[in-house]
Amino acid sequence: MVAPQVAGARAVLGSAVRATQQAEVKHQAAKEFFKEVCRCLPWVAKNYRLEELTSVQQLRTNVASLFRQYKDVQSPEVIDLLVYKGREELEMILMQHKQRHHIITQYIHNPAKDRVTKPTTMSPFLQQFYKSN
Repeated sequence: MVAPQVAGARAVLGSAVRATQQAEVKHQAAKEFFKEVCRCLPWVAKNYRLEELTSVQQLRTNVASLFRQYKDVQSPEVIDLLVYKGREELEMILMQHKQRHHIITQYIHNPAKDRVTKPTTMSPFLQQFYKSN
């Protein structure tokens, strides 16, 4: 007969192993979803006329960076939720419920990179202009 503490420890360790296995299955589901999205990107680029702004490869890179934002998520429930929301977003794009400018602002342009920085020093022309007035 197994002591109650040992049986309890086995149950806890067994649940940890099951949770780890479940997390691996969820990570695999997220990878499969990423591949599905990548297979849809050429159609999206053609249908939304995005070729004039970016390439399919650049779109894949942008989508991959969106996936990498959540690389540290370990909870299977959260992974499930993120994949569900991603599928919902993909379905909206494929059914053309989003307009072209939505796709451009969300998946092509990076607002952080596009932000204009103010020059720290003034040009000689501006310095002369301000002195004269």
